[in-house]
Amino acid sequence: MGLEDELKSDCLSISDSHTNIYASSVSHGYQVGATVFTSMSKSGSTPLRIFLPAFPNNAGELEKLADLLCTNWEALGGVDCAVRHWPETPASCLEINWSFRTPDMSLYTRESEETVKGQVEDTELYVDQTLATLGLCPFTKSMSRSALGLESVGVQPGPVVIRHSGDIKASPETTPATVLASLYWEGVTELIEKPETEAATFLLVAPTEKYGDFKSFFTDCDTFIEKTNFLAPGAMGRVWFHPNYRLSEVGYQSGGHAPPLSEVDSLMDLYIESHPGAKRPGREDTERAHDITRWTPWPTINLLRPKQLEKAKENDKKENRAKVYPRNVVRILEAEEKGELEELIKCPFGFKGNKNAH
Repeated sequence: MGLEDELKSDCLSISDSHTNIYASSVSHGYQVGATVFTSMSKSGSTPLRIFLPAFPNNAGELEKLADLLCTNWEALGGVDCAVRHWPETPASCLEINWSFRTPDMSLYTRESEETVKGQVEDTELYVDQTLATLGLCPFTKSMSRSALGLESVGVQPGPVVIRHSGDIKASPETTPATVLASLYWEGVTELIEKPETEAATFLLVAPTEKYGDFKSFFTDCDTFIEKTNFLAPGAMGRVWFHPNYRLSEVGYQSGGHAPPLSEVDSLMDLYIESHPGAKRPGREDTERAHDITRWTPWPTINLLRPKQLEKAKENDKKENRAKVYPRNVVRILEAEEKGELEELIKCPFGFKGNKNAH
């Protein structure tokens, strides 16, 4: 028996109430995220000990992750997490318990196959119809054609890939936030490991029973999902979408959210200057249309590749932002005025096809 086999045997032979997992191939932070949250999702409330013998932990990532899990203990079903190192355990590990579990905690209800199929089809239609017709994303023309015009920064075009929370392996005893984290880090792993020509960008459809509520969605995205990104800094961009997206309800600026309305309002002046025939919308109309640019049929996270972010930074120059954000507002309002918006943007949770829907 070699040293690796002996170490594995020592780790797996620890006999107590924990399920021992020996993740010998995990050497990168994004793999830690996928392994930990997938294991938590599957286990429900079974105590876990996840051994990570190949992960260097140079920046104390395991300790940071343990602290984050403990901070979000309620969303994760009463979790308690600690890091163990040699000689306390044969190899470094995360020890996960559900010490603060209570009977009234919100658990995940898996979507039916029919529901998953329908929500994926809704999302495909959103990409092919809404984005394409309104031209809201300059890099995406259809489900099969995304990351267009990015060859100059070394990005090859590829398809949009949709993943749904209903496809995640999950125990009935797990929580929506745990499933969301598993969906997110499995998506990040695919984004990193798949060629661009097979997956240009990902749309992750979140658990809808809990996250149909916008506040629940952006709260867990901001206070939990966003804060796990230290596991793979700079590896992906992320954008939050929701059928009831309301920037005013968020009330702060954070990664993943739309630019502030004050910025869009100021950029509108530059847009109007360069489009003499355009009419400047009122603030209320601008706010409504700006929110609608973040409306998708279901709660969704968009994952972007780093090179796409490089291009986005180029577009973030003021003169380019003045083209994109005000232009999208104007296009939405024009479609609304023509009576076309209800057909183009179908949001089961909130959209009614008129100004009173906001």
